[in-house]
Amino acid sequence: MRLKTTDLHARVNAPLVLRFKARGLTSYAGLELVRRYWDGLGLAGLIRDRVASHLPGTDYGATPIILLLLTLIIVGGRRLAHMAWLERDPLVLRTCGLTRIPTARSVGRWLERIRMRDLVGLISLNEKVVSEAVRTSGIRRLTIDVDGSVVSTGLTVRGARRGYNPHNRKAPSYYPITAYEAQTGQILRVQNRSGNVHDGKASIGFLRALFGQIRTSFGREFAVEFRMDGAFFRQDVIELLERRGAEYAIKVPFYAGWA
Repeated sequence: MRLKTTDLHARVNAPLVLRFKARGLTSYAGLELVRRYWDGLGLAGLIRDRVASHLPGTDYGATPIILLLLTLIIVGGRRLAHMAWLERDPLVLRTCGLTRIPTARSVGRWLERIRMRDLVGLISLNEKVVSEAVRTSGIRRLTIDVDGSVVSTGLTVRGARRGYNPHNRKAPSYYPITAYEAQTGQILRVQNRSGNVHDGKASIGFLRALFGQIRTSFGREFAVEFRMDGAFFRQDVIELLERRGAEYAIKVPFYAGWA
């Protein structure tokens, strides 16, 4: 039986009263604090305004599904199949604004329809949330760590390649590159890449986009310094940092020369 779209959503009208007792607590009682924090940020409204219109349609709505995926990560889920453990929990439903949780298969099909061009709104949302968090932190210097990390995958995962996986070079993997502000812990930018991409050689486009984001979000209010490992010890990377007036500390590999 196909349910009406209106039957899938639920309104949250007031905060829950928190009482600490020996019995009767859900395993995810702390989600009420997360929900209140999201309400303070106006996160659901930001997702609707900046992200939802860029994503494929779904009966559940893009905003509740994004909140569900965030909730899944917060409670320790690492696969869509783990949503089966959450489907009856009232606080999970309350946090996402749903009356029932979609199946892992439904969410998986929705994610499969998302393309790179659909992520523009999500990137914009992240930039806004991060810039506000950094501005209210009181710091006056951005300390940006840039690094790549290997994520091993299965043999049939789209876009995964064999390459720079130090633990198993034969395993297909992704090699996402991440920039985060070290003093506040805010992730500034993430770009997924195939496992056969070298950090240094493929970082120039990422760094240019990162500098553009910093200029748009922070202007010239903050001093900027970078910390990078030896893969970024390259002439083109250093020249870019020098041109943009950034301070930097880069680990120098013993065997490395100018690339």
